[in-house]
Amino acid sequence: MGKLITYASGKSADVVIWVVKHAREEHKAAIEWLNNHTDDKVGFFLCEIKLYRIGNSEPAVKFEVIERPNDWSKEIKKNETVNETKQSRYDYWVAFEDYAFNNPSFANNFKRRKPSMDHWMNFSIGSSACHVAVSQVQKRDELDVELYIRDDSELYNSLFENKDDIEDKAGLSFDWRELPDKKASRIVLQKRAQLGNKDAWESQFEWLVDVMVRMKKAFSKYI
Repeated sequence: MGKLITYASGKSADVVIWVVKHAREEHKAAIEWLNNHTDDKVGFFLCEIKLYRIGNSEPAVKFEVIERPNDWSKEIKKNETVNETKQSRYDYWVAFEDYAFNNPSFANNFKRRKPSMDHWMNFSIGSSACHVAVSQVQKRDELDVELYIRDDSELYNSLFENKDDIEDKAGLSFDWRELPDKKASRIVLQKRAQLGNKDAWESQFEWLVDVMVRMKKAFSKYI
């Protein structure tokens, strides 16, 4: 079970299957507890492995499901009705993470997140006051990378005071948005991108990875 959870975390798994020879009551209780105490985006299964032979045939494998998430069939049916836009967002994030976490520099600076159908994905940089966010804006064919600062004008102002040094270290010029009438401030870099063209995804991912790593290194000194 420990290995299963460790590997599931590393892969950001949505489906986790524990295969055992004999499912004991404590196995069933553990899977039932996990399904009752995690959200509906991840499902835990407990399966027994069995072998069947008819006459002199080769043994055939059967995985018998002993425990499964509540209303799993309803959840699958709901996911099958996802609209095209949400599905394309999800596919983009899955492909991005597969690319990004094969880059040692990126993997050393960020932790893997579970892909979603939202148009944004947030990555921690070690502070509860802010994070790096990436967005795919399909209506404008645009990618955004930003430092998102939650309701902390003092932090924004201290960063802005060091704007020249930050941009010099990053080698980038940002759009600084204080947004005094809102609860958050944003420091943004944008790029036009053909999000619907999968052949162009790799170059887009390369840009995202490069900008995100530069941003974290440049801002971390002042956060």
